[in-house]
Amino acid sequence: MIKDLLRGVGIGCILAGGILYVTNEDPSATNPHDYKNQIDELQTELEKVKKELAVAQTLTSPKSANSVTEASSNSEGKTESKSDSVPTSTQITKIILSIEPGSTSSTVADKLERAGIIENAKDLEQYLIDKGLAGRIQIGEHAVDTTMDLETIARIITNTKNR
Repeated sequence: MIKDLLRGVGIGCILAGGILYVTNEDPSATNPHDYKNQIDELQTELEKVKKELAVAQTLTSPKSANSVTEASSNSEGKTESKSDSVPTSTQITKIILSIEPGSTSSTVADKLERAGIIENAKDLEQYLIDKGLAGRIQIGEHAVDTTMDLETIARIITNTKNR
C-alpha cells in the first residue's frame, strides 16, 4: 500500500515537473520584435549624434571667408550654420535653432553655447530665470547669431517683446 502511494506521488511529481517545464517561459528570452525596436531606436540616436558631431566639427574647424555650412543638431532639433565675412575679419555665425517640445532653458542654452552663439550657457540660463522667462521658451525654429546679446536671444526664443 505505501509502495503504491509513494509510486503515485513520484509519478505526480514527475508530471508536475514536466508540465512546469513545458509551460514556463524563460524570463531572459525576450521577443525578437523588442530587440528590433531597440536597434531602431539606437540607430536613430546614433544618426542624431553623428549630425551633432558634424555641427561641432563645422563650428570648430577653421572657416574660410564666405563659407556656408548646413548641418543638423542633436535629438532636439535642426541647426543651420552660416559664416559671413565681416570687413573687420570678425566671423558672424548665424544658426536656425530648432526647439523641440520638452526642451528646457538649460538644453537650449547648451545648444547655443555648443553652436558658438553665446559664450556661457549658464549666463543665458540665469538671465532667463531672473527675467521669469525660463518656462516660456517656445518650440519651433528661431534665427539667432553671434551679434545678439542675451536679452535679444531671450526675446527671440520666448517670443516676447522688451520687458
